[in-house]
Amino acid sequence: MTLPKGVIDPGPKNPDEMFVGWAPAPKVDRRFLLGALPLGLAGAGGGAWLIANELDNPGAGAWLTGATHEVAGVLVTDPYPMLHLADPSMPGGVRTVLIVAQGKCTSALQLDDQRGSPVIARGVLIQRKGRQMLEVPLFVDDWLSPIKMDMTAAQLSPPVKSLGAAQLSGAIMDTKCFFGVMRPGRGKTHKACASLCIRGGIPPSFWVRTKTGAEAVLLMTTADGGPMPMDILPLVADPVEAAGEIVQVGDLLQFRADVAAYRRV
Repeated sequence: MTLPKGVIDPGPKNPDEMFVGWAPAPKVDRRFLLGALPLGLAGAGGGAWLIANELDNPGAGAWLTGATHEVAGVLVTDPYPMLHLADPSMPGGVRTVLIVAQGKCTSALQLDDQRGSPVIARGVLIQRKGRQMLEVPLFVDDWLSPIKMDMTAAQLSPPVKSLGAAQLSGAIMDTKCFFGVMRPGRGKTHKACASLCIRGGIPPSFWVRTKTGAEAVLLMTTADGGPMPMDILPLVADPVEAAGEIVQVGDLLQFRADVAAYRRV
């Protein structure tokens, strides 16, 4: 019999090469799997370690999910939700604790009724290098309660001091991740995560390094001290520079510059 052109005779079939789901695996396949499996697991573990080792050091950030913390202070919503605590040891006599909601839904918090009043807030504490943030439950009504307490002038109106104009280079990130919720990342995944956080109402911050290698994280506001608009989102997590003003409000440093002042570098 002559085969048509282009067709190759496969030759006699070997019954050992036929896959049968209910039959035991051939000995040669079992030996290969037993030898390759440990190597594959070791390789996967080693690859994961190398990838994790290449990420930036998360520093001293902490996300204390094991307990509920109570923080008492004056509630402020401008430029972002925060509590002002009386603390004579801090600059201006006030300690600031930012408030964020679980997940990426801070903008959904209903805070206007308690604005400017003494309250006690309950949530999970997030902190890094002296900076603190309280993560509160979005769908629980009793996380915020009014209280009676004496309020200092610094709590009601923290002192504002201009530290002068500055040209800064760095990256825009969300404060929640930097304070300790996430390990610093790179690339599109980091950009998408930080953008969603900022879109959801988490305050944006400007992470910069000095020539000596020291890092600083400044709360970002507009030139007049208001909340940053969503126009900033395309620049999140990219290397950028901007000319603006550094302003100290109580114990917090703000970088005041409008969106138009930022450009990629």
